[in-house]
Amino acid sequence: MTDAEVSSSVSDIHSESHPLRNSSNKPNAIFRFFNAIFRYRKTSLSFFVILTLILGLVISFVDNSLEYSIDLPKERSEQKLLDECWVDLQAIAENQHPYASSGNDAVHHYLKSKISNIIHGHKHIDFDNDLNGTNKFLFNSSFKSVAYYESNNLLVKIEGSNPQLPGFLLSAHFDSVPTSFGVTDDGMGVASLLGVLRFLVTQKQPKRTIIFNFNNNEEFGLYGATAFVNHPWFNKVGYFINLEGTGAGGKAILFRGTDYGIVKYFNKVRYPYASSVFQQGFANSLIHSETDYKVYREAGLRGLDLAFFKPRDLYHTAEDNIKNVDLKSLWHMVSNAIDFTTFIAENEIDETGADEAAVYTSILNTFYSISSTKLTAINTVLVVLFAIVNGALIFITLKYKKWHISTSQILFLPISLLVVWTIVTLVVAQVFQASNPLLPTSRPLLLVATIASISTIVFYLTSRLLSHNLDLKLVCILEVSFIYWVSLVYITRSLFINKSDQRHSGEFAISILFLLEAATSLLGLSGWMFSRAPSKASPDEEPLLDGASHGRYTSEDEDEDERGDNFPVPENKRSYDWSLQYLLTVPISFYIVYNSGWLILQGVNKTVQESAVSQEFVYLVIQIFSIALVLPFIPFVRYLNRLLISALFAVALIGSLLALSTEPFNEQNPLKIRFLQTLNDTESTVHIYGRGVEVPQFLTRIPSVEESKTRIDCLSEVDGIEVCSYKSSLFPNIVSSNTSDDYLEVLVKNSSETGSFGINFNEVVIKAPKNRMCNIEFPGDEVKAVLVKNDTHRFPPFKQLPDGFSHDGDYIYKDVDGIRKLYLNKLDWNSQFDIGVYWLPGINDKSNVLDIYVECFWADLSPVSEGSGIKPAIPAYDELVHYSPNYVSIANKERGLVSVGKQVELK
Repeated sequence: MTDAEVSSSVSDIHSESHPLRNSSNKPNAIFRFFNAIFRYRKTSLSFFVILTLILGLVISFVDNSLEYSIDLPKERSEQKLLDECWVDLQAIAENQHPYASSGNDAVHHYLKSKISNIIHGHKHIDFDNDLNGTNKFLFNSSFKSVAYYESNNLLVKIEGSNPQLPGFLLSAHFDSVPTSFGVTDDGMGVASLLGVLRFLVTQKQPKRTIIFNFNNNEEFGLYGATAFVNHPWFNKVGYFINLEGTGAGGKAILFRGTDYGIVKYFNKVRYPYASSVFQQGFANSLIHSETDYKVYREAGLRGLDLAFFKPRDLYHTAEDNIKNVDLKSLWHMVSNAIDFTTFIAENEIDETGADEAAVYTSILNTFYSISSTKLTAINTVLVVLFAIVNGALIFITLKYKKWHISTSQILFLPISLLVVWTIVTLVVAQVFQASNPLLPTSRPLLLVATIASISTIVFYLTSRLLSHNLDLKLVCILEVSFIYWVSLVYITRSLFINKSDQRHSGEFAISILFLLEAATSLLGLSGWMFSRAPSKASPDEEPLLDGASHGRYTSEDEDEDERGDNFPVPENKRSYDWSLQYLLTVPISFYIVYNSGWLILQGVNKTVQESAVSQEFVYLVIQIFSIALVLPFIPFVRYLNRLLISALFAVALIGSLLALSTEPFNEQNPLKIRFLQTLNDTESTVHIYGRGVEVPQFLTRIPSVEESKTRIDCLSEVDGIEVCSYKSSLFPNIVSSNTSDDYLEVLVKNSSETGSFGINFNEVVIKAPKNRMCNIEFPGDEVKAVLVKNDTHRFPPFKQLPDGFSHDGDYIYKDVDGIRKLYLNKLDWNSQFDIGVYWLPGINDKSNVLDIYVECFWADLSPVSEGSGIKPAIPAYDELVHYSPNYVSIANKERGLVSVGKQVELK
């Protein structure tokens, strides 16, 4: 037997003769595993970081995913209801249906028929159709602008058993823009209203009166909602929910709410999905598109705005069609509308919280909300306690516990933040934005990942350079806490000044982030309070919970990468306190920052195509988002292992290369251009508005352009928009003529009947066949009143006109400060607009002439019958849709697709 064999046998005998020692191997193995995972080693830290990234991304994905967070109904009655809503949606979205189209009339007829069938036999349900012609009005639509509108809203009223309760309004609009089939905007809202109506007619009579407003012409002025405000039933309403779409599918999110008192009840829906960051975006005018919610809120109602919000590059285009939406999207809106309506209909709503802004969010179908007043109180307590408690603890630990903080430790975070912001700003502005400015359209998260990796690498290198062999955790945590503290002071001050102000309602995450960092810093400082003063040999030790326990159960072996570094790990770093420090701050902070940033980016990233200002804003959001993602990791960044740092270098390098080389547009994320065809005498010109060098390139390949060799002229307009124009031989077939005079005729009748007080008067008659929409632009503030003639044969003197809107058979609006634009909307296809204009010449105007510009729009894409054949209504648009690359989507530029304008003089 060899010596080795003897040694092995003796060892085996020795092990067998010591059962206690053998039995202790198992707990030792468990301890070694625990020690390997939770001891402050680079590998352990890197493992925690990777786990944090995976869990945060997965939870956010599941929460925002339609597929994994929404279940289709299982009850037979709900399945039948959803099937009927889907059929309704298909019928509504069969064709484009803007206000000025026959498709709009078809949708109106469909809805009228469906509503009549649903409510048939229910005596407590009334139906009113504005098409009876009783709801025409003239109103101030915006600054120095006046609009005339003829409504054909469809209204349903379910009378409540308790007339003392203010009514509840459900609203959605059934018009689309000319270029869209309007599935998400707002076919799903209308189909959901029909679903709620079907559900309610099967229930007992509600306590609260419920009114449905299927309204028209939201897209170009929120006219349908404004018409309802002028309807007698409006006086019965106190609360509302508006169903809308400003994207093209996905989940319906709670955009905003008027106040906490009504928003808090959104927890009654089965699939809550909400974030007040969008509410803050609207309040700060960062989201430019508006919904009917604005009209109802300004009219004094309390309620919610529930809407689809992404993707915006399909919004208002032909891709907003039935094939690009999911049945679950429809069910999400239908079910939430039913749940919220059912609760409001049967319960009393008090005034508690009616004057307070709501702060809210959701996670995994759980809704959380708080009033601005309560949040202000909580923030105030946090701000004051942090300053007092942490200030006192810092003083004690520095003075009595001999905690030595070097200048390098103090300066690391501010210097590294400055360096990171400078480098990232240069990279974003001089590299990404200069080389591929529209990339956020399709790859916003690629930019975020790249910039976050660059930031982390810079933080890592800066930490090695500035604070060699020093522990940074507690100092960094205190400084990050201070950053959040300053932000919280500003937010709290703003909320305190005006509790109904929603401009900071989306910043609730700062409160949570601050609480996490402050609690961790408090634990770290408390550890020093109960620790022994450090020895001179280890002045950089940093106890967290129990400084006396540091160094227990440590091992002499370190990570291979640590041994490779000429960087000894102090004894305190072999403790387990760091894991509590990490787990308390980083995972939750990462999820909050990532999810909030993701929502914001999904809402705004497509706006880079809308203007240069929007582009700058989107890149700023990406830059802030990327650095904010890294901020929770900074206290630990120095101890990331080489493998993870190498991976970050790879992400930064590959991400940068992709950011420079990836095409910004694809079929799923298209370039969005806007179309308008203008007629002038016998010339037809197509104008394409958009951003990006691709526009003139693909226009040259359009058949009519290529065959005629026509020139494409591209000019830069304000704010980064480029307009490319070309002469087109493809005239519209709306009118059987190729001259603009047959599309628009403007007659001016001079009159001196009301010439008192120096006021001139002219009658302007606009004749535009197959038309519903025209505008009149007035220069300066000379026009003081306008009259839309209805059924009278006289024009009253100016001095007899009351200020504002009045109706004496005709529709009149007077504003002595001046009227600059008049929007005209009518339902009769071939009737003319007969307008009276009261105007005062300027003091220095010796010509006594007023130049006005009349413009009319056509938006109907329905094929036109001509003889025995059928022709496209606007062939230039159809050609562009047919021959454009698949990475291009087309929307309308104006209220219509075809425009004819004329300049005329009033004397």
